[in-house]
Amino acid sequence: MKSTNKTLTLRGTTELFNVTTDFYLQNILDYANVLDISKAWKVRWFEAWPVELNTAATMGRDFVSIEAILTTEAMPLAERVNRADDNRMIAWSNTYYGCGGDPSSKAGGPYGSQVVVDPDHVIQKELNIMFRLLGNTTFEGEERKMNYIVYLEEVDISPTESILFTIKQSAQSLND
Repeated sequence: MKSTNKTLTLRGTTELFNVTTDFYLQNILDYANVLDISKAWKVRWFEAWPVELNTAATMGRDFVSIEAILTTEAMPLAERVNRADDNRMIAWSNTYYGCGGDPSSKAGGPYGSQVVVDPDHVIQKELNIMFRLLGNTTFEGEERKMNYIVYLEEVDISPTESILFTIKQSAQSLND
């Protein structure tokens, strides 16, 4: 695998989604390049943040944890869980926000954030992002939008690497 020194930035805002304890999934890249299997993408970094949290403060809600996960396959709802042993999941982010409802909290500011990107992955087909909002500010039943930015690097891969990465990123687990 070798970098082509080409990059791509994906950024956007999700559609309105109903907040539940389940992950919301949205496709952000469809890269089924069947004519050239020697090209792929690697995630270098990603960030996710809310479009709006200030309305939560007016309802007496103080904190929210925003989980975001990048996946290489669209996953059925029952399989959308936060697991590092699922090969379809390649990057994870968790940010804890204060919404300003409590005078001791930072109004709308992040308290802490963690981003983990698996360095041993490639994207050959698709990239999806999943979101879940949790905490004492869970907006159960409300609709929200989330922002994201994903930094990608193009890589050249051999036909053998292409086959191996295709198998690896599928819904097969080596632990089962």
